[in-house]
Amino acid sequence: MPTLRQRLDTVFLGYFISHIPITIAVDVLPLLPTEIIPQPLLSLNRFLTTTIGDPFMVIDRTRTDLVWFRSLLTCELFVQLPFFFYAVWMLWTGSSRRHLWLLMYGVHVSTTMAPVLGMLMFGDVNRSCDERMALGAMYLPYLLIPLAMVAVSFTECSRMLGFAADKRKKD
Repeated sequence: MPTLRQRLDTVFLGYFISHIPITIAVDVLPLLPTEIIPQPLLSLNRFLTTTIGDPFMVIDRTRTDLVWFRSLLTCELFVQLPFFFYAVWMLWTGSSRRHLWLLMYGVHVSTTMAPVLGMLMFGDVNRSCDERMALGAMYLPYLLIPLAMVAVSFTECSRMLGFAADKRKKD
C-alpha cells in the first residue's frame, strides 16, 4: 500500500500535469490581444468571466486595476510554466531533488494565491456571497496543494539536512 508521501506525490504530479494546459489555455489569455486568441479559448474565457463571474480573467487591456494580477500571470507564464515540466519529470522519476524545488514553488505560489483569495473574499469585487464562495472554491486548490507541498517538502528537506549534519559529525 502506498505511503501518504507517495499518495501526495501522485496528487502533486496530477496538479502539475493538469496545470500545464490550464496555464496555456486559460491563465495567459488576459495577457494576449484578443485578435490572436482562438475562438474556443475566447468562449472559455467568456464563460469564466460572465457565467462564473471571475473578475481577474477579463481580457481587457484598459483595466489598470488588474495590473497586479496580470503581473502574477506573467510570472506564471515565464517562471512557473517551464517549472511545471521539470516538476512533472522530478515527480515521475522520484528524484530526491524534488523536495527543495517543490518547497520553493509551494512558498511562491502560496504567497501569490493569498492576495487573490483575499481579494475574492473580502475585496471590492462586485459579486454575491454565493459567487464569491464558488470562485473561492475554484481558486482554493491552487493554495491548498502548494501549501501541502510546503509541508511535505519542508519536512523532507529538514530531515535530509539533519541527516547530512549528523553524517558530518560522525566523519
